[in-house]
Amino acid sequence: MSKTLRLILGDQLNSNHSWFKTVDDSVTYVMMEIRSETDYAKHHIQKVVGFFSAMRSFAAELQSKNHKVIYIHLNDSNNLQSFDKNIQHLIEKENFTHFEYQLPDEYRVDETLKNFCKTLSIANSVIDSEHFF
Repeated sequence: MSKTLRLILGDQLNSNHSWFKTVDDSVTYVMMEIRSETDYAKHHIQKVVGFFSAMRSFAAELQSKNHKVIYIHLNDSNNLQSFDKNIQHLIEKENFTHFEYQLPDEYRVDETLKNFCKTLSIANSVIDSEHFF
């Protein structure tokens, strides 16, 4: 059976994205609060809190619409504090057979995810964020 893990970044909270049009039990969305994103540059604490609050609300909205969501909080004991480590752990733990993510707006994150996907032994794909026409 196919199981897909889809990453949603903190600046991709678009409930109108085509991903969310149908509920599919074989698809799980993951969102994560990680130190590699809060610490790569100096951020005002209110910006970080605002992002995390929006992410938590979006995750709750998806769950209320019966989508499967894994939400990793900043201080969760199982948080490995990076996209690649958390995703790899989830793939192994939950036996996902496919990984998908939306095109990041930041070059740094795009390179991280592209390089990570080269190391994966499962199918992976990238989809448009549908932010721009």
